[in-house]
Amino acid sequence: RIVGENVVKPHAEKCAVFDHEVKMWVYEEEVDGQKLTEIINTKHENVKYLPGHRLPENVVAVPDLAAAVKDATVLIFVLPHQFLPRLLPVIKENLAPGAMAVSLIKGVDCGEDGLELISDKIRA
Repeated sequence: RIVGENVVKPHAEKCAVFDHEVKMWVYEEEVDGQKLTEIINTKHENVKYLPGHRLPENVVAVPDLAAAVKDATVLIFVLPHQFLPRLLPVIKENLAPGAMAVSLIKGVDCGEDGLELISDKIRA
């Protein structure tokens, strides 16, 4: 799946690699008494973490990690690296074979052998 509305519209008829719906895993929490995923899916804005920036309508917030990554062929990681140990097992169980990952996570982690790149943790 390819991210972004700008790639879907001009190429949708010519190239089947583009998927109109882009699933975005969102940790479910409440904002002003409403689920954050419901706010994102109705207002197309992450009012808590990215207020004032409209998300394309084809980006759908999904609170269930397994459902969000089910059969995905491309993942883009944009989250604090401290969450990875809890999330990676679920992600790896649900990906399509040969899936690719793009990491926008900054920093490094300390492992048994010293510093580890976050991308190496995702790849493993």
